[in-house]
Amino acid sequence: PVALARTAVNRLVDTGAVRLVRPSSPPRLLDPAPAWLALRTPGADPAGARRVRAENDRRLNALFARTDLLLTPTTPTAPHGHDGPGEVYSTALTWAFNVSGHPALSLPAGFGADGCPAGLQLVAPRGREDLLLAVATEAERRGGTTTG
Repeated sequence: PVALARTAVNRLVDTGAVRLVRPSSPPRLLDPAPAWLALRTPGADPAGARRVRAENDRRLNALFARTDLLLTPTTPTAPHGHDGPGEVYSTALTWAFNVSGHPALSLPAGFGADGCPAGLQLVAPRGREDLLLAVATEAERRGGTTTG
């Protein structure tokens, strides 16, 4: 999924739908899993979730102060089967923004050797859903996405 997402980024750049700006230091977010689970478990203490969100918000605010979009693979690992993820969750990159409340969408990035689809996730500052939709529309118009 990561290589397919990188190829999708290159397609978006080649079509002019986005301009790639590499951050001097990539953002490193705290693991969102404990916060995600605490927020969805009845009776769990949400204090830890609030701390994770506050710290990740601080890091994301610093990133979005110097760029408009964050591009990530939608999932860092191959999809799991119908029996579930086992010990390996492939949701860390989506959960982070579900917890933070930043708007995000996934564009088709292609298909892996196993035939499973992979995506490229675009994340914007809060309140910038219009930016996500504009980039997705432009990517589709210019042929920057893989549809099958």
